[in-house]
Amino acid sequence: MRKIVFLVFFTVFVLGAGERDLAEDKAPCDANGLQKSCDAGDFESCDNLGLAYIGIKLEECDLDKNYEKAFALFKKACDGEYVRACVNLGVAYRKGEGVKKDEPKAAALYKKACDSGYLLGCANLGSLYEQGLGVKKDAQKAGEIWHKACEAKDGMSCFNLGVLYYNAMFGEKDVARAKNYLQKACVYGWNDGCEAAEAIEKAAKR
Repeated sequence: MRKIVFLVFFTVFVLGAGERDLAEDKAPCDANGLQKSCDAGDFESCDNLGLAYIGIKLEECDLDKNYEKAFALFKKACDGEYVRACVNLGVAYRKGEGVKKDEPKAAALYKKACDSGYLLGCANLGSLYEQGLGVKKDAQKAGEIWHKACEAKDGMSCFNLGVLYYNAMFGEKDVARAKNYLQKACVYGWNDGCEAAEAIEKAAKR
């Protein structure tokens, strides 16, 4: 059986259909409009413009990458309690993009988002605990965070929890529980869960 490799997901969240590929017939980016809305206190616009500056194609934007501008926009939106921006700000601190790398700060921002019910914050926070980045390495704590998020139907967290069980991170390997969480990940739209659960099922039939 192929080994299921643990995947760490420090991603920037994108609403809707996700990151879009460029196409010739797309409308021009209204970066000025987003900036005006941001200046007027629309923190979602601040966050969307920040995403555009790191290459995420929201609002049909295709701007030159500028991590410093993105960081400032994410910080403004997070300070305004727009929690998605707190995750994106955490990613900036974790990767050192537009700001000095600071993994403990990233952990605090992910926790803020997670405590506010924003599930990507939970998924990313669990990854920090699993890897021991910015926090003391603690698979049990990672599992607790992912379990909570999985119960709220976050497919990424279900997948990561399944991998923990499969890789015996809680003591003994538990294939049944691993498969259960991977199947949940699949149901909640995380396609890697579908493939991993299918691989386990095929191996059991050999």
